[in-house]
Amino acid sequence: MYCMDFAYDKEKLSDYGMMLCNFNHSNSLETLSSGADITFHQISAGRNPRFPLYASTYDTAYTASFQICKNPCLNTSGTPWLSPWEVSALQKWLCRKNRYHRFKIDQEDYQTLYWKSVFSAKQVMMNGKIAGMELTMYTDSPYAYRDEATLEFECRANEPFSVYSLSDEEGCLYPWVEITCREMETDDSRTDTFLLELSNTLDQKTTQIKGCRKGEILTLDGEHFTISSSEKSHVSLARDFNYYFPRIINTYENNKNDFTLNRDCTLLLRYSPVCRIGL
Repeated sequence: MYCMDFAYDKEKLSDYGMMLCNFNHSNSLETLSSGADITFHQISAGRNPRFPLYASTYDTAYTASFQICKNPCLNTSGTPWLSPWEVSALQKWLCRKNRYHRFKIDQEDYQTLYWKSVFSAKQVMMNGKIAGMELTMYTDSPYAYRDEATLEFECRANEPFSVYSLSDEEGCLYPWVEITCREMETDDSRTDTFLLELSNTLDQKTTQIKGCRKGEILTLDGEHFTISSSEKSHVSLARDFNYYFPRIINTYENNKNDFTLNRDCTLLLRYSPVCRIGL
């Protein structure tokens, strides 16, 4: 990568007076992972000299290493060396163990990409002093993500609406979905409950939630596989849901997902498309 700054969990490297650097001063070419490190599993069938492809996997999540040092343009201390207190502050920010945070680099064409990451760190020593740090980034997936896409639809009962997958990766993604059940012209009572169904023509299953009411807001979190309701009276939600979360499906030939709801609803959908790219 060719940049000086990055952001991690809403703070920037430059906020700490630091910049990205390379202590090796090497201009040689290097080969880096680009988020497509796929392992292909092949096997020969008897005397057949061909090796059919029977499976493919990502064996590891994406990792990357880079170095940081003081930015001379931001350095007010008069010394290029890092103090123990500065190292401590940097590691408190970067080296957290509990969960992933968003990492974005300040580089042209990368502004809409991010990684969910955690860091480990080592000190770079020079003549017994701390010249900088070497960071190793560990992510939650083999690839990067594009900034979250947000779509809103005013859905009429049984009328399809389309969602196009923007991911590089074939397969499916589980989005965050919020469904607000609206009143239909034929409805005359808020006390009536009904079955809500969300279908996708590319899928083989239907999301079903029983016991829904007009005005109820249902939230389906596809990342954490949880469901919640704005109606406290919907105490049987865990039994009423068939636990099939909506999916956005992507194939090489087709990325169009035609969804249908069986009721008039407002639907809000959010997801982060996959991008096969490295640092």
